[in-house]
Amino acid sequence: MILKLIFTRQYLINPLVNSYKLLTFAVVSKNMSVKKILFKAFLAVAAVAFLSCSTELDINGNKKEVMIVYGILDATTSTQYIKINRAFLGEGNALEYSQIPDSTLYPYLLNVTLDVLNSSGQSVRQYVADTVHIWKDGGVFFTGFQPYYRIKLNDYTTTATGDTVWLSSSYTYKLTIVDPVTGNIYESEAPGISSFVLEKPNPIFSKISFYNDGTKNVEFNSVLNGKMYEVKYVFHYYDVYDSNPNDTIEKTNDWTVGYTTSVTTAGGEDMTVSYSNWDFFYLLGQRLEERDDVTRFPGYLYISVTIGAEDLNTYIDVNQPSSSIIQERPSFSNITNGIGLFSSKYTFRKRFTLDDNTVELLKTGAYTNKLNFVDYWPNFPLH
Repeated sequence: MILKLIFTRQYLINPLVNSYKLLTFAVVSKNMSVKKILFKAFLAVAAVAFLSCSTELDINGNKKEVMIVYGILDATTSTQYIKINRAFLGEGNALEYSQIPDSTLYPYLLNVTLDVLNSSGQSVRQYVADTVHIWKDGGVFFTGFQPYYRIKLNDYTTTATGDTVWLSSSYTYKLTIVDPVTGNIYESEAPGISSFVLEKPNPIFSKISFYNDGTKNVEFNSVLNGKMYEVKYVFHYYDVYDSNPNDTIEKTNDWTVGYTTSVTTAGGEDMTVSYSNWDFFYLLGQRLEERDDVTRFPGYLYISVTIGAEDLNTYIDVNQPSSSIIQERPSFSNITNGIGLFSSKYTFRKRFTLDDNTVELLKTGAYTNKLNFVDYWPNFPLH
């Protein structure tokens, strides 16, 4: 008899983790039932008794399903996705069952709603999810279209920097899932994150410099309901090949500067993430291919700060690889009656161009002088 494990894997569409891949092993524990069968023998004259025991170990018993839920509300988009799967313990080979859609997918639609709660816990708006199917390539799990529950938000605000935000830190967002067959109810709540102010680099300026050999800081204040902060630079550049000079290929290079967490989620704490200027050039030199037949033009550089709520931070923390000899890690779930994660995030982006000194060093510096970078196009920006 083989213990059957259905693994539920959810890819979060989350810059906070930079295509960070979440893998959850969903196992349903069953009580082991032991049957003891007593055989009695009777002698006609003398009473001589003996006991013969036979033991069976049934680790499966009756099948019991567990709901697996993953959803990260993204304040920067109106469309939210919730992934819902099921897991159960049963007989058979787990790898074989993982290729069967019915092993992890519900054969019927669930009732999924998102309530917007005010500070008194009252619902001021309710959204009803519909379903969409997104293609998933093969692997441990089956190849094909996977169902997602989709929620389209209507309410938004505009920040001081002109960004559109679809969540509000004044509200709590309650996810409710009802199984229409069993009547089981699964719930979770996530706070809204809706504001961010960058202090350094100064967002008033349009140019940024990595010219000096030294350390610089990204500085900001923590925000209400935010716990973890990921800072990235995303550099856009354009490749033009000699074989096709009229074809411009836009590419990007991501540089994760660092992470930090606030003490509380009340907001207002001074936060700093430091980096070395030279790392900008070093990473380009390590990642870009040296080619004589290509000319590279610099483009925009974006700073990206992604804020995650406290439950998202906790989930990532407990799923980090262990560096100790004790490999067993605590589990974390905030889904009532189920397993998984429901949380929220917000991503701030600010666009810069490189200053003249940085472009010159990009062309002639020790790390990048063989990458064939040139000056900005005279008519840059192109769009």
